[in-house]
Amino acid sequence: MKTVIARTSSKLARTPRMNEEIVGFEDVIENLRKKLLSETKGQDVISIHGMPGLGKTTLANRLYSDRSVVSQFDICAQCCVSQVYSYKDLLLSLLRDAIGDESGSRELPDNELADMLRKTLLPRRYLILVDDVWDNSAWDDLRGCFPDVNNRSRIILTTRHHEVAKYASVHSDPLHLRMFYEDESWKLLEKKVFGEQSCSPLLKDVGLRIAKLCGKLPLSIVFVAGTLSEMEKEVESFLEDRVIDISRLIRLWISESFIKSSEGRSLEDIAEGYLENLIGRNLVMVTQRADSDGMVKACRLHDVLLDFCKKRAAEENFLLCIKRDQSTKAVISHKQQAHLAFSKMDNLVEWSASSSLVGSVIFKSYDPYFARCPLSSHAFALSHILINFKFLKVLDLEHQVVIDFNPTEHFYLRYLSAHIDQNSIPSSISNLWNLETLILKRTPAGRLNTLLLPSTIWDMVKLRHLHIPNFRAESEDALLENSAKLYDLETLSTTYFSSVEKAELMLRKTPNLRKLICEVQFLEYPNQYHVLNFPVRLEMLKLYRFNNSKVIPFYISAPNLKYLKLSGFYLDSHYLSETADHLKHLEVLKLYRVEFGDHGEWKVSNGMFPQLKILKLNYVCLMKWIVADDAFPNLEQLVLRGCKDLMEIPFCFMDILSLKYIELDNCNKSVVKSAKDIEEAQVEDNQNTNFKLVIIKKMILQFDISHDKEIDNAFKRLASLPGVDSISIDMIEKKLTVGGDMNANEVRLVVGKLIDSGML
Repeated sequence: MKTVIARTSSKLARTPRMNEEIVGFEDVIENLRKKLLSETKGQDVISIHGMPGLGKTTLANRLYSDRSVVSQFDICAQCCVSQVYSYKDLLLSLLRDAIGDESGSRELPDNELADMLRKTLLPRRYLILVDDVWDNSAWDDLRGCFPDVNNRSRIILTTRHHEVAKYASVHSDPLHLRMFYEDESWKLLEKKVFGEQSCSPLLKDVGLRIAKLCGKLPLSIVFVAGTLSEMEKEVESFLEDRVIDISRLIRLWISESFIKSSEGRSLEDIAEGYLENLIGRNLVMVTQRADSDGMVKACRLHDVLLDFCKKRAAEENFLLCIKRDQSTKAVISHKQQAHLAFSKMDNLVEWSASSSLVGSVIFKSYDPYFARCPLSSHAFALSHILINFKFLKVLDLEHQVVIDFNPTEHFYLRYLSAHIDQNSIPSSISNLWNLETLILKRTPAGRLNTLLLPSTIWDMVKLRHLHIPNFRAESEDALLENSAKLYDLETLSTTYFSSVEKAELMLRKTPNLRKLICEVQFLEYPNQYHVLNFPVRLEMLKLYRFNNSKVIPFYISAPNLKYLKLSGFYLDSHYLSETADHLKHLEVLKLYRVEFGDHGEWKVSNGMFPQLKILKLNYVCLMKWIVADDAFPNLEQLVLRGCKDLMEIPFCFMDILSLKYIELDNCNKSVVKSAKDIEEAQVEDNQNTNFKLVIIKKMILQFDISHDKEIDNAFKRLASLPGVDSISIDMIEKKLTVGGDMNANEVRLVVGKLIDSGML
C-alpha cells in the first residue's frame, strides 16, 4: 500500500471553489487548448508550473471544464494531490469521476484500485487533471494508472516546481506561468471589489497599494477582494504575527454563525474545509501541523492582509480593535461595532456603559496591571462591567483574565473562555442555554485540581465543546443518572473516571463525542476486564493515569477511533491484543511511559492494527517486542524515544511495504543497528526510495549555569565539534542538551572547559 504521511487533501479537493477570474491569460489558455486538441496520437502531459497563487489551478480548471475540450474525450477525471495525500483517496477520486461511483471500492487494496482505474481508462480517450503535485514520487504513484495506447489521451498537471513539470512532460514543454503586471493586478482587484462600477478616485491610491502588496498573485487578489471579508472576520481580531490556534479559531467561527450547516457534515468539518481553502491560496500561513496526522494546529495571517481585513471590518462596522493607549474619545463614534477586541482592561471599563449591542468581546493580550489586582476586586468588577453587554455571543477572556462566573444572565452567549479560581461551577450556568463552547482554565497560581460540575450542565443541550484543562472534572453520579443527554457535545476534556460504571454512565450521556480526554483512577487490579463501548463517532481518545492507579480495567471498544494515546499505565501481555480487536480503524497509536507486563514483552499477532499508520513509543518499559509477519500491514511511521530497555526492532518491519519513516531518539545501539538493517532492506530489496531513517542522539548535561553573557560563544564552540547538530539550554532547569552523532567524551571535555572558563 502506498500512502504519503499526513492528512489527506480529499476534503479540500471536494470543497467547491469560487468563481475565480483571470486577467491577461487568454492567450495562454488558447495555446494550452490547442495542445489538448492536437493530433499527436501518443499520450501527452500538459504541465503548468509556477509559484503559489498565480492561477495554475484556475487555468487548469477552465480548460478541464471547457466544453469544446471536454466534448473530445470519452472520460474526464480529476484529483488534487497536495503536499500530503492519501494514495487511496486519489484513486477513489479518479474512479468516482471515471465510473460515477466508488462506494463499493473503498475496501479494496490500493493495487486493485489502481488496476481497476487503469482498465477503465485503457480502451477510451481520457482527459485527466492532476492538480498540485509537489514531487516526482507523487507523479510516479499515479502515472502507471494512465495507459498510453496512442488514442490522443491528455493529462493536465499543475505544480509549483519546475523539476516536477519537466519530469512529467512527454511531448509538450512545461508552461511557466508568469506573475501579473501591476496594471493587471489593479484591474482584477477593481473588478472584484466594485463589479461593473469604477473605483472612486479618492480610493484609487489605496487600491493600487493594496493590489501591489498582493504580490502580483491573482488568487490573492481575488481572495482579498472577496472571501477574506466573508470568512476571516474572526482572524483579524488576533494580533499581528501572532500564532492562531486552529481549534479556537474554528470554535469562534461557529459561535459567530459564520459556518452554515450542510447535511451529512459537521460544522467543524465544514470550517476545516474553509480553512484549507485559505491555506491553499497562500493567504493563511501554517505555523504548526500535528506530527501524527499532519492536521493544521496553528496558523498566522500576513500583516498586509491583516491590515486590509481590519479596514474592511471597520467599514462594515464589524470589528473595532481597541489599542492599549487608545482613549475612548478617539473612538466614541464607533460604539455600534458588533465586535470589540481589547488589549487593556481599562478600555473595557470605558466602553461598557454604551456597548449593549456588541456581540463579541475578545481580550487580545495579557494585562499585567489587571493581573496584579486582588482576585476578589477584579473578578467582582468584571462581572459588573459585563452586565452592560447584554447581547454578547462571544466572551473570550482566555488571556489570564479571571472571572467569578456571573455572566449567567447573558442568554445569547455561545462561546465563553476564561480562567477561574474556584472548585465548583454554580448551577446557574445552565441559564446560558445557548452556550456551545465552554473553556475554563485554572489560574497560573491556582492550586485547585478538581472542578465539580453541577448537574445542570447536562441541561445545556447545545454544548459542543466542554474543555477544562488543568482540572479534573467530576459530576455527582446520582444527579448525572437522571440528566439529559448532550447529543451535540463533540469535545470533552478533562473528565475523570473512578469506576467502569461511572465511565459507562458518562459515555451514555454523550453519544456523539468525537474527542475525549480523561483521567483514569482504579486502585485495585481487576479480576476481569470489561469491554467499555465508547461512542460510535469517537475519533480521538487520550487516557491518562491518575495518582497511584496503574491499570485500565476495561478494553477500549470504539469502531471509528483513529487516534489513541495511553499515558502512564501498566499493560499486561493481553491488553493491547484484546483492545486491537475493537479498534479496526485505528491510525495513530501513542504509548507514553507505559510499562509492559510479563517481563516487558509485547506480542503483536497477525492482522492486528490493520489500518495503523503511525506508532509512537515514548519512554516505554519494553524489553522484548515480538511482531508477526502480517501485523501493522499499513504502517508508515515508527517513532521510538527513550526506549532504553528494547534491544531491537523486529525484522518483520523490513517487509512492511508502506513503511516510510523510522525515528530513533536516545535508543540503544542494538536498536540503531536493527533500524539500519531495516533501512537497507527497504531501500535495496523493496526499492522503497521514499524510506527515511532519522537517528537522534542527545546528551543532557545538568549543572549550575550561572553566567549567560558568554553563552553565545559557548554555543559556537560546541557547534564546531564533529557531529553536533543542535544545542539548547534551559536556564530554569539548568540543563544543556546537545544533539547529534557526536563523541560523548569529547562533548563532556569541552563542556568542562567552558564551565571552568566561566562561559557556562
